[in-house]
Amino acid sequence: MIITIGRQHGSNGYLIAKGLADRLGYFCMGKEIVDRAAEDSNFNKAILASYDEKRISPYFSNSLHYMGMAEGFRLSTQMASAQFDAIRSLADEGNVVFVGRCADYVLRNRPDLLRVFIVAPLEKRIQTLMERKQLSEDQARRLVKQVDKDRSSYYKYYTDQIWSEINNYDLCINSALTGIEGAIDVIEGVARRMENK
Repeated sequence: MIITIGRQHGSNGYLIAKGLADRLGYFCMGKEIVDRAAEDSNFNKAILASYDEKRISPYFSNSLHYMGMAEGFRLSTQMASAQFDAIRSLADEGNVVFVGRCADYVLRNRPDLLRVFIVAPLEKRIQTLMERKQLSEDQARRLVKQVDKDRSSYYKYYTDQIWSEINNYDLCINSALTGIEGAIDVIEGVARRMENK
């Protein structure tokens, strides 16, 4: 069984994914996907991590060199492909909860896939980030909007799909209504039904 969790920033999507994986005895893979991609490819982990779930500019540069548009596009596609290959490889190894990184799209043809998207009202997400990261309201608002914009852009760029489009998911949950444990309960219930089919 493979479960993918897409999430708005501040909706507690990672905590829900981690709690779900712990409860089901699954692996939880978020940033670990970057680790695996670095192991299986020639990319430096720091470079992969710095562009994780962000649309990469066609003008790729770092402290060592500058690349123009064609090279930047080629490199960004190769880095995304390394992550997508890691997702496929990890999915083949057993029961996994994937967090973000287009996993729902990459694994879309698997019959054992449950695709979930976690949402929450903007003000609730801002409050969550203010408490979790000790940010001002303005800082939290800017962060929520920037991270969601990055994720949406990354998803659109590599899948040609709309990140928050409900038809791309099997289940959408408002974590402000359910809470973390309630969201885990709902997803677990659906996953167990699917396992028993």
